[in-house]
Amino acid sequence: MRTFETQIGRFEAGFSICHMLCVLGVFSSSFSLGQVVQSERAQRFKATHEWTDPLTVPLVLSGNFGELRGNHFHTGLDMKTQGREGLPVLAATDGVLARVKMSPWGYGNALYLEGPDGITTVYAHLQRFTPEVQAWAVARTYKGRSLGLDATPPASAGLTFQAGDTLGWSGNSGGSGGPHLHFEVRDTPTQHPLNPLQGWVAKSDSRPPSAPTWWLESERGLVSVPTDGADTVVVEGEVRVSIEAYDRLDGASNICGIHTLEAVLKDGQDDVQWTHRFGLDELNFSVNKDMNAHTLFPVWKRERDQVHRLHRLPGNRLEIYGGGAASGVVALDSGEVATLECRVWDVAGNQTARTLVLRGGASALPWTVVEFEGASPQAESPSALHTLSAPQATLSWDDKTFFEPTAVGWRSDSTGLSAFVWPEFEAWRGKVDVAWKMPSREVVWGISGAALPQDAWPTADWVAVHEVGGQVKHAVPADVQEGTWRMALPSGGAWRMVRDTVAPKVIPYHSGTPLVQGGDAVWFVEDLLAGVETLTLTIDGQWARLVWDPKRNMATYEAADARHPSGAPVRVQLEVMDAVGNAATWSGTLVWP
Repeated sequence: MRTFETQIGRFEAGFSICHMLCVLGVFSSSFSLGQVVQSERAQRFKATHEWTDPLTVPLVLSGNFGELRGNHFHTGLDMKTQGREGLPVLAATDGVLARVKMSPWGYGNALYLEGPDGITTVYAHLQRFTPEVQAWAVARTYKGRSLGLDATPPASAGLTFQAGDTLGWSGNSGGSGGPHLHFEVRDTPTQHPLNPLQGWVAKSDSRPPSAPTWWLESERGLVSVPTDGADTVVVEGEVRVSIEAYDRLDGASNICGIHTLEAVLKDGQDDVQWTHRFGLDELNFSVNKDMNAHTLFPVWKRERDQVHRLHRLPGNRLEIYGGGAASGVVALDSGEVATLECRVWDVAGNQTARTLVLRGGASALPWTVVEFEGASPQAESPSALHTLSAPQATLSWDDKTFFEPTAVGWRSDSTGLSAFVWPEFEAWRGKVDVAWKMPSREVVWGISGAALPQDAWPTADWVAVHEVGGQVKHAVPADVQEGTWRMALPSGGAWRMVRDTVAPKVIPYHSGTPLVQGGDAVWFVEDLLAGVETLTLTIDGQWARLVWDPKRNMATYEAADARHPSGAPVRVQLEVMDAVGNAATWSGTLVWP
């Protein structure tokens, strides 16, 4: 049997020692040294300081720490709020507000409470803050004339709290997919998120993790094998193995993340060839998007299944792995046998074990090709060269764009307005700069509405569009320089160039007037291609704050801001601009009660 290992990164000494002891059979539970350290830190904290759970309703989780999300690991707990907004959110510790955020994206309305002993707690997706915090945040927003806020209150603001004080009310703001509270525990000096279920928040969990599927990866593609299927799987050539593994906590059916995984590959003589281990005790925001290298990205992109590689890609900077992490490649000669033992734990210590026996030989596995094979690239270049010259385009990237060596390819269609970029199903950590030569003027004439073919090129409003399943996944504005579109693409796949000349849609949200009961003014705002870039509201010529909710295409002026007169007509104007400069304006006269 031939195995290929790579020396990658540095590993914390404690985690490496723990890993070695696990291999030797000293540890039989899931508890890594990192987990023990974090649990003891929580115990010491609670022995000397007050601690209050942030919600008063029974704790039910829809998401946990370390769960695979979007393009990152989830960094906290998603606490259910019984499907509604407006539940009181309590300070978990004594502390002072170190950061206040108000954003249409991400954490939405969020508070960062800096407590004692180097612990910060975070409360995200809030509906609103407690009155004194809300007043400070709104005043700061008006001072900066910004759509959102990310600021540190000064000591003079007096925004200090005791454990159990109300900080605000739960909501659905930012990137939230439904009412809940996102709660984090962080190490203050590093701002690294810590696993809240390691002694900070108590949650019963008697259900072991699920590990239903192996995934094999080779030059021939991918294939899935049920973990309760055949005793022996025949493979030929080099393969790498991944496993789907997830957890469900008591009281909910939501798929959550596991805590610890250990895989050991043994040859036919029962000698250990390599091991792979990770534990999710602490995360680092600066490398958190390397989750795309941790998961088996082609499966993650298509299915969103929680699949973990049993190897570490060369560009993976995550600090969650124990010593001895291997390249994970297994190559068996005909008749050779290897056994892969994998154990998975949740944070409560519940364990699931799976075994895969591999034998070298002629394989009849139904491999699925990962990359698009409808047409081959017109030009292709190894990623190590950092550039590709194609018939209609030049592509360039740096050495951090991909997690492992790959090939970058390009193919444009006969119109010159559409192209396919490879790789499509490998994770990109960075963007690829593209200089895409515009096609002949006759083609552009046909789609631009110019009077004659010899008319000048349209030089504005161009957007590179990437669609998946009929939905716009990315819309990237492009500059035009000397007959060339220039842009930075975030992923591979099918791209097409279109002109976005349509202004955003801006109308009252509910009826002929934006005024609603209670005095708020609400508009429906939508841009179907380039996307909304700026929103500017003026009341009697003076700038006023808007709360922008892109999930519902809703822009709201809150009457509580009190920047409007009462009982008298006043001129109101809302201007919206998209990412390529198209603008639309709603204006009218409103009378607030």
